[in-house]
Amino acid sequence: MTPLRVLRAGLLWRWFGTRGSADTLLEAVASQDEQNRMLAGMSLVRAGEKSFDLIEDQIDTGEATPPAVRLLPDIDPSRARGVMEKVSTRGGDLVETATECIDTIDRIESVADDQGKR
Repeated sequence: MTPLRVLRAGLLWRWFGTRGSADTLLEAVASQDEQNRMLAGMSLVRAGEKSFDLIEDQIDTGEATPPAVRLLPDIDPSRARGVMEKVSTRGGDLVETATECIDTIDRIESVADDQGKR
């Protein structure tokens, strides 16, 4: 898969929400190619709630990959916490990823709280 294909898929996903482009992005975000992972991740995060819903559906069907799940806190941290808590209690391959994401959300909120007190 070329970076150009990933960029094209990102544009199509954000503009039109095509399933084929979403599949390309999900494949790229889980690939071994660092550039494609980065481009796909940025595209999914920029698409916002549409991507969150897509990844959450993948979690529900058991098709989600850890790299995709790790994007949820970047899209919507408060909503991600609920999804991660559900995943961590349900068991399966994503428990460790969900726990890591919850820890990350906790650290981000702690820093935000500390900055708010200043």
